[in-house]
Amino acid sequence: MKFTADGIYTAIVTPFTANDEFDEKAFRKLIDFQVDEGAGGLLVAGGSGEYVSLTPSERKKVVEVAVDQVRGRIPIIVGALAPATREVLDTAKHAADAGADAVLVLPPYYIKPSADGIVEHFATIADGTSLPIVAYNNTGRTGLTLDIPILERLTKLPSVVALKECERDLAVVSAKIKAVGERIAVMSGDDDLGFPTFLLGSPGGIFMTANLVPAFHKKLFDATKRGDIANAKKAHYALLALVEALYTANHPGPLKDAMAYVGQPIGAARTPLQHGSAESLKRAKAAIEALQSLVF
Repeated sequence: MKFTADGIYTAIVTPFTANDEFDEKAFRKLIDFQVDEGAGGLLVAGGSGEYVSLTPSERKKVVEVAVDQVRGRIPIIVGALAPATREVLDTAKHAADAGADAVLVLPPYYIKPSADGIVEHFATIADGTSLPIVAYNNTGRTGLTLDIPILERLTKLPSVVALKECERDLAVVSAKIKAVGERIAVMSGDDDLGFPTFLLGSPGGIFMTANLVPAFHKKLFDATKRGDIANAKKAHYALLALVEALYTANHPGPLKDAMAYVGQPIGAARTPLQHGSAESLKRAKAAIEALQSLVF
């Protein structure tokens, strides 16, 4: 399926068994739940999918199972979140061979390259794979920022077609959309900023709480797109309670715990991540129930 940045992608979690092994059966069930509930696409083996806690062979298995289970019904983005260009390229090539639709790429973190090094990183990956690239700006995780000067250079690479934007300052997001939004799709990367980012011109988002309430996210997005701002705003403020309950320390540990509340038990996050507190999970359950009952 051809990648499109429109709509809401779920940054899907990776299920594990009680023995801390990849739970393929639970993953297949979760994927069908996402498709049936109207998810616009999936981000597989991203941050919420515990990319850093999966072994290279597990990452490939997760991607292969996802492609097999989706069967072309919705697009799949594969997380290629290593800091080393060669490893990212290997992941991207495997994703293409497996049948995925795009690859999510961070700037190289920890090693602190220059702007030239960041651009070379993306250019090398673009030259080495046929897949569209979704660049990923997440300064809080990487210590690097894909600012407008860097983005201007990245947009000259035909393979770079979108940006997952986790900038918290909406003025900066607005400036980026103004500067490069005609050339690449600036997708919202933070669940609690989706609605205002859509109003600024973003065509879609990649969200972690869509694991729990994909149909709700679709309704919020669709309401915004058709200009039903009053209901979209109401849904946005209702969503904040769920985001605040789950996006805490140990992410995606609390999120994975909460999956049981929607009939999708998928095991715990891998160590050193911890379970959510009893209080946060209580608030998450109440928020899910409120979202499921909200009519708009």
